[in-house]
Amino acid sequence: MRAVRIATLTVSVVAIAVALAAFRLQSGQEAPEGTSPTTMALTPLVEVAPPPIAEPAAVQDAPEPPARQPTTQTPPERERRPGWSRNRNRYPGPIPTPADWEPPPAPVRIALQAGHWRANEAPSELSGLRDNGTSWEGVKEWEVNLQIARSTGAMLEKLGYEVDILPAVVPPDYRAHLFVAIHADGSNNPGASGFRVAAPRRDATGRASQAVEILERTYAEATGLRRLPDVTRRMSSYYAFNYRRYEHALHPMTIGLILETGFLTSPSDREVILNDPDRAARGIVEAIMAFPETPPPDVLTRSATSTTGDP
Repeated sequence: MRAVRIATLTVSVVAIAVALAAFRLQSGQEAPEGTSPTTMALTPLVEVAPPPIAEPAAVQDAPEPPARQPTTQTPPERERRPGWSRNRNRYPGPIPTPADWEPPPAPVRIALQAGHWRANEAPSELSGLRDNGTSWEGVKEWEVNLQIARSTGAMLEKLGYEVDILPAVVPPDYRAHLFVAIHADGSNNPGASGFRVAAPRRDATGRASQAVEILERTYAEATGLRRLPDVTRRMSSYYAFNYRRYEHALHPMTIGLILETGFLTSPSDREVILNDPDRAARGIVEAIMAFPETPPPDVLTRSATSTTGDP
C-alpha cells in the first residue's frame, strides 16, 4: 500500500514538472543547459525590481535673446533711378509765383484741349494715356471732347481770338492766355450726372480759381446741367498742369483749368454733350469772354485806342 502511494506521488510530481516545463517553453523561456524539468519546477521565481524612474529635469525658460544694439553703420546709398525722381523737378530755374505772371503778347490765344484725342501718340512719360477715357455704346470720349472743342473754337475765332485745338499731348512748355482741357465723365451708375471744373493744385499764375468760378456759372446757365461740388485729385493734379514732372506740360505762366462737361453714361447729360455740343461750347465761350484776362480782342483794341487817343 505504501509502495503504491509512493509511486502515485512520484507520477504526480513528474506530471507537474512536465507541465511546468511545457508552460515555460511556450512562454519563450528555455531551461538552462543541464537543468532538469524537476529542478526548474522547484526553483523559486525571483522578482526583478523595475529601474528607478528618474525625476524629470526642471523645465527652464529659454534665455531672452540679447537686445539688439542700434547700429551706427550708415546704409549704402541707394542707386538713383533715372525715371520719375529725375523728372520730378525738371523745370529749370526758380518756380514762379503769381507776382511773376505776365500774359503772353497779343493777340489773345486760347488753347482748347480735346481730352484723349490722339492719345496713342503719347510719349513714354505719358504712356498711361494711350488706353484711357470713357465710352458709351461705341462712342469714345475723345470724339465728344473733340466736337465740343471744335464748336468752341469756331465761336471764338468769329470773335477774333486765336485758337489752338490741342490733342491729349501738350507741346513742351506750351504758352497761351488760357488753357481749357475738355473731358467727359463716365460711371457704372446711369443716374450719375453733372459737370465739374477744377484749377491746378499748384497754380503759379494765381488766376485759375477766378476762371473756374466764372466757367461754373456760365456753363450751368448754358447747359442746364448741375455743378458737382467735388473735384477729383486727377483733375487738380492733371498731367498738363504738372510742369515740374513732365516735359509735355503747360508753361507755368499759362492759366489752366479742366472741365468735365458731363457724364457720357448719363442720358440727360448726353442730350447736351453728345446731341447738342453747341450748348456746351457756348458755356465755355461766355466764360472766356467774361474772364478779365481773356476779353474779346475787339474790346482790347478799343481799350488800346482810347488809351493812345487815336480815333
